[in-house]
Amino acid sequence: MRKVIFMALSLAFMSLVLFGCQPEENISTEITVKPSTKSENNKKLSIDSNFISIGISKTKGVDEIIFGDKESLNSFQNIFSSAVKEDGEVDIAGPEFYLDVAYDKNNEQSLYLWIGDRGQRSTFMKTENTSTIYSFSPEITDKLIKLVESRFN
Repeated sequence: MRKVIFMALSLAFMSLVLFGCQPEENISTEITVKPSTKSENNKKLSIDSNFISIGISKTKGVDEIIFGDKESLNSFQNIFSSAVKEDGEVDIAGPEFYLDVAYDKNNEQSLYLWIGDRGQRSTFMKTENTSTIYSFSPEITDKLIKLVESRFN
């Protein structure tokens, strides 16, 4: 009888441990930053406007969607130009999307992208500087969602 009780308690304990070690499905991408009084000029995301295509993927380089039409490139240029540097310490989950901004065959810049829900802010991060983020308004997020959803669905 003691063996049965011991086995049942052991099984219950192991089940609780295994259940508790499961990863969370919803990882927060909330960012905490403190406001700054610096000029807006040096806080803009600097992306050369002479890019010829934008590649976006959920996994780096896998199933990449290429935006090369003039309308999409203009939309991305507006999105990039509206992104503003956020001051503070960066504490954010892994990127939701990877962006490759191509200037020619041998010259490209990579960015990480977190897209908020409709009506929320979204965030860029340069891959070469992971201590700085650039965010843009909920209105721009809505335009980006519309642009990206048109290709991913």
